[in-house]
Amino acid sequence: MKIIYIMDPYCKWCYGTSDHIQQLFDATDGLLPFEVVPAGMLSGEYTQVQSPVNAFAINRTNASIAKETGKPFGKAYEASLHEKEITLDSEIPSRAIMACRAVSPKQTLTFAHQVLHARFHDGKDLNDTTTYLDICEQMNIDKQAFFLHFSSDEIKENTRKAFVFAEKYAEHYPTLIYEEDGEMDILTEGFSPYSLLELRLSKLLKRQKQP
Repeated sequence: MKIIYIMDPYCKWCYGTSDHIQQLFDATDGLLPFEVVPAGMLSGEYTQVQSPVNAFAINRTNASIAKETGKPFGKAYEASLHEKEITLDSEIPSRAIMACRAVSPKQTLTFAHQVLHARFHDGKDLNDTTTYLDICEQMNIDKQAFFLHFSSDEIKENTRKAFVFAEKYAEHYPTLIYEEDGEMDILTEGFSPYSLLELRLSKLLKRQKQP
C-alpha cells in the first residue's frame, strides 16, 4: 500500500500543488509511503529553451496558476525569466530526485518539493549541480553519496524507466495514484485542493478496511 506521486521538476502545477501534497503526506504520519516518480515532461525531443522575450507571457500564465492554487511564484524566479536563455531539460533534476531516492528514500518527497521551490521560488538553474548541493546541505543528505548516484549509469537508467512509467500512468501532472496489491486508483490528475485530496484518500482507506 502506497501513494505513487508522478510529478515533474518543471511543472508549474506541481509547484502550486506541492504544499497540499506535502500536507497529505504529513497527515499520514509517514505510515503511507509516497513513491516519487519524475515524469520527464521536458526531456528528449520535448526539451525547451526559455527566453527573456517570453517572460511576459510566462508570468501571465504563472499569475493564473498562483490564483487558482494559492501558491505565489517567487520574485527571484520572475526576475530570472528576464535574464538569459536557459535550456529546460527535465532529465537533470529528475536524476537528482532519483539519486535522493537511492541515498535517502524517506526524504525524497521533501527533496522533490525543494527542487520545485528552487526553480519557481528562488529562480535557481536546475542545470547547475550546485542547486542540488544546496538542497542536500539543507536536508543533511550525504553530498558525496548523492553525487556518486547522480552521475551513475544506474540512476540514468532508473530515471529513464521512471519516464516510461509516468508516460503510461499519467496524462497530467501532478498525478497521485493509490496502489494496493497491484490495483491502482487515481487520487488526482492536476491540481486539487487539500480538502478534496484528503476526502478521496479517506474513502479509499475506508474501502480497504471493509471485509
